[in-house]
Amino acid sequence: MPDDNSLDIVGIKPLSKAVESATVKTVDGLGAFFGAICMPAAEEFGLFLKDKVAAFRQENLTKIAEKTQKKIKHQKIEASGQANPILVKEVIEQASWCEDECIQSMWAGLLAIASGTTAAADDSLIYIDILKRLTPFQAHLINEIYFDPRCCSVKPPIGAHEDDAFYPENKVIFSNAEMLKMYPGDLSEIVPIANRSHEQLLETEDDHSIAISRFRPQIESLKVLGLIHDVKFLNNNKDGVYFFPSMKGLDFFMRCLGYSVYPLEAFIVTLQYWNKEKGIDPFTYEKT
Repeated sequence: MPDDNSLDIVGIKPLSKAVESATVKTVDGLGAFFGAICMPAAEEFGLFLKDKVAAFRQENLTKIAEKTQKKIKHQKIEASGQANPILVKEVIEQASWCEDECIQSMWAGLLAIASGTTAAADDSLIYIDILKRLTPFQAHLINEIYFDPRCCSVKPPIGAHEDDAFYPENKVIFSNAEMLKMYPGDLSEIVPIANRSHEQLLETEDDHSIAISRFRPQIESLKVLGLIHDVKFLNNNKDGVYFFPSMKGLDFFMRCLGYSVYPLEAFIVTLQYWNKEKGIDPFTYEKT
């Protein structure tokens, strides 16, 4: 990979190459990377990174920048150099505090899309406040819901209902054990059952309904945020959780992957195609 001196931030080389080539292992590298995405604010970002961002946040920003580079390259996004400076600012000031790999990847998705648009054309800003508010558990849950093959078990014409929901034929239901495994940490630290280790909580079915109730506020708040249309806790928390996806949640998930596909129905078709390539039929898929 070229060093920072090989960057062509001013445009002698194609700008996309500058973004792909930026090394992000140092503060100068981070400044070059974010400057390549948002050229009008390049100098300000560089100075801010040197003066205000400590080592802990630099490490997180480095991970986000590297994830963004991979998405830009994978999606073959042509960088405009005119990304919305508000989004870049939020990543530097807010996302840099986040250590969770899943949330970092979601910020990278928004950045990747922003790198290929102009500030006026990018409407990913509407999701900044939502992403800032998500807990690691919620972020993992959103990805599990919308990446689940059952979520795209919808036949055309798909079309959103007036309530912003769409209704997969194959119900998106996760067992309590599956839900608990989504928590990216030690369950024993937050589940109020004394003397239970993380492994014991996962293995003891009698404890699952109590453990799931601990996450109920986080799960239900996804409905408040509009990232799901509705949720049902089956049989008093004993038989799992049934999720009803929303078009807003699908749009959020898609953008956090680094994709901007419209209409949203087209992205459902894309998800169906991805599953077909894996030999999975979303309409008959069963969790194992």
